[in-house]
Amino acid sequence: MPGVYRLFFSLVLTAFLGCSPPASSSDSVPKSPPQRIISTLPSITEVLFDIGLGDRIVGDSTFTKYPPGAARIDKIGGHLDTNREKIILLKPDLLILSTENEALRRSLSVPVLVVNHQTLDGVLASYLVIGECFGQDILVAARKKQQELIEKLNAASVIPGKKPIRTLICIDRSRGTGRIQNLFVAGRESFLNEVVARAGGKNVASSLGLLAPMLSAEGIINLAPDVIIDLQVNGTDTAQNVADWQSLGNSIPAVKNRRILTLTEDFATIPGPRTPKLIEKIAQYYEELFAPDVCEP
Repeated sequence: MPGVYRLFFSLVLTAFLGCSPPASSSDSVPKSPPQRIISTLPSITEVLFDIGLGDRIVGDSTFTKYPPGAARIDKIGGHLDTNREKIILLKPDLLILSTENEALRRSLSVPVLVVNHQTLDGVLASYLVIGECFGQDILVAARKKQQELIEKLNAASVIPGKKPIRTLICIDRSRGTGRIQNLFVAGRESFLNEVVARAGGKNVASSLGLLAPMLSAEGIINLAPDVIIDLQVNGTDTAQNVADWQSLGNSIPAVKNRRILTLTEDFATIPGPRTPKLIEKIAQYYEELFAPDVCEP
């Protein structure tokens, strides 16, 4: 499985089954505030650090690279290769799962809290869901940080008025082949759908549903995006990746006009406290490229 998609697939696995999970649920959450937390997603870890619980995390996802303090934390693998033995050895008193890996709770006798980090609303809700498990002081901090994130998201968002820019978001594909192959894009259920809308765009794949549908080259031509946002692993050959898109010729406006935004920052695939940066980056790209009347509504 290609690079970026391994991470994104870990975040959205159940989307391919068409699931629409609840915001949160719990299973034997401790009555006293937990002291040893295991986080199973980078986005969960970022929220925990944001509300002041970073020093209580004893295990988290191998994919977690931020914040810097996460480097000291023992890694338990990812969604597809979770090390259950390592979890048991770490003796957590709370395991925080995302809705897409709830199956893990059935194989471990550990108190569990489940949050939905597939959408921005789910991330915002998780601040309070998590905060309520840790006493009044943490809950107050969680409310404050939740409100701060709401304000940052709103501040980064473009004021409606301009015609939305038709955008395709590539979350992964085969790279360096000279062709577009094995392409996965952000669908209607992805948090990236809202990110693009807040930045002033329209996700052309939103009609496909799911979080990460697969598209053929013909499918891209039919959607005719004016901009392509290509998520890549940092260090990949950007010039070669652009050459892959050029194999589609001038039949796609984004390729014809060289409007391909390459993003290598990890926060592009991690919904959470840094999502306002992603909105700002995309909005700035739109602003630099487009006059108000370039795209069709």
